Amino acid sequence: MKEGWVAFDAFAMSAIGSFPHVDAEAACDLILTYLDELPVWPQLPHRGFQENMYAQYGEGIPGAVLDMVVRKIWCDTGEGLLAEVESAYQDYLEGNTGAFAISRDRAEGLYVFAERLRDGAGKYPVVKGQVTGPISFGLTVGDENNRPILYNETLADAMVKVLAMKARWMEGFLKAAGAAEVVTFFDEPYLVSVGSALVSIDPEQVIGALNECAAAVSGPTGVHCCGNTDWSMLTRTNIDILNFDAYEFMENVALYPEDIQALLARGGRLAWGLVPNNEAYRKETAASLAERFEAGVDLLAGRGVDRALLLERCIITPSCGLDGVSVEDAKGVLRLMRELSGTLKERYA
Repeated sequence: MKEGWVAFDAFAMSAIGSFPHVDAEAACDLILTYLDELPVWPQLPHRGFQENMYAQYGEGIPGAVLDMVVRKIWCDTGEGLLAEVESAYQDYLEGNTGAFAISRDRAEGLYVFAERLRDGAGKYPVVKGQVTGPISFGLTVGDENNRPILYNETLADAMVKVLAMKARWMEGFLKAAGAAEVVTFFDEPYLVSVGSALVSIDPEQVIGALNECAAAVSGPTGVHCCGNTDWSMLTRTNIDILNFDAYEFMENVALYPEDIQALLARGGRLAWGLVPNNEAYRKETAASLAERFEAGVDLLAGRGVDRALLLERCIITPSCGLDGVSVEDAKGVLRLMRELSGTLKERYA
């Protein structure tokens, strides 16, 4: 657990990362209006496939091919791959973070967000950034035969190191723009399939890959998984924050009380995805979601998790990314989240 990073209050708000906007300026306007405690730079997949969560971080992955026509990223393992792997390792060993930069074309929101940080002159001391996690990347991106690159031992190891260095570069980029602290999340939607008959992967490989990515940055780290998974696997990593869909999967997470308690006891936090990232948010209110949160706290506390720690080390987020809703609904989700955060702060602060 990294020390000295607790720089925001209980019930601070953040977001997963993706937004429905095409205009990065408008996305940053929305984020900095509602998420001033822990703002996030916006991923904007509707700008083009280059901002898809896999394509966005594909630069520098050995063999990576971005096909904008068929909207696919894949890795060519043919002639030339070994030279690219060796080059990536060389830059990794030399700590050449510039070789792993995320270009503006693939992350317009990151660059506009950084400009806002510079203009804010310290107004947003703690910010959130995100990188696609190594397991999801490795299971989604395949080779020329559609075999996931996670099953290619050489390519998988290089991929983990490239993503780790992208996280390090992003942290440095945001700090250079004025952030005092960067909370780096690794988004792992594919963890819902780990342990199933469809995915053959050792949990220790998951833990090792996430730990390698987390070790690449100096600040706190988190993992977001929008479905159900083996949560004990994630609490065994060195990750500081566990972000889960508390709207749909509270009962599933509550099956791991000892693991949740261990995470909180070592200084970790839970990021509760309490506000639906779809039209279901319209039928909810701050009061109804506060009741849902309190029911979740009661459930975990009833199974031995320290209630005070649950309340003290809590972050509020949407249940998942917001790129699937309209711009107006994205604003509605953040507005409801702010009302929820205010309600919980009044009750427990």
